[in-house]
Amino acid sequence: MKRLTGFVLLAFAGAACARPAPPPPPPSTAVTASIRTPYDIGKGYITKAAEQFPEGKYGFQPTKDVRTFGQIVAHIADGNYLFCSVASGDKGPEGSVEKMATKKADIQKALADSFAFCDRAFAGLNDQTGAAEATIVPINNMKTTRLGALSFNGAHNMEHYGNLVTYMRINKMVPPSSQGGGM
Repeated sequence: MKRLTGFVLLAFAGAACARPAPPPPPPSTAVTASIRTPYDIGKGYITKAAEQFPEGKYGFQPTKDVRTFGQIVAHIADGNYLFCSVASGDKGPEGSVEKMATKKADIQKALADSFAFCDRAFAGLNDQTGAAEATIVPINNMKTTRLGALSFNGAHNMEHYGNLVTYMRINKMVPPSSQGGGM
């Protein structure tokens, strides 16, 4: 009986000392966040520029060889869908915003929807899943990663924000990035 009691006590003591392993730490998002920050800045500037530019000037183009202001904003929306679909694996809407939307309200809605699509792409990634290989087919089958596609999108957005800045300056407007108040 003494042995049985000792064995039972030992079993209880062992069970009391056994603790479940702590859960693993969440996946890192440091790299993902470093790519998202400039994207968010560009998103803010582009959205504000699209809001501030008068509807009557959405057809403005400095020369006939370049896109109108509205076409550039719509092109940014199309680019968001392209690059962020590569990153997320989700399909964007059919058709081209640039070819279909001409009114300021329609272009702004398409732009907002495209940024929401990209926000979901970012939310679905961490540094590990973002490192998965990806191909941007329309850009010569460019091999990259899912986060690389999002980084390329941020660069594309800022390239075209530069166009919007020029159009605003020509029309005697101060672009959002020069209005002060930080980023």
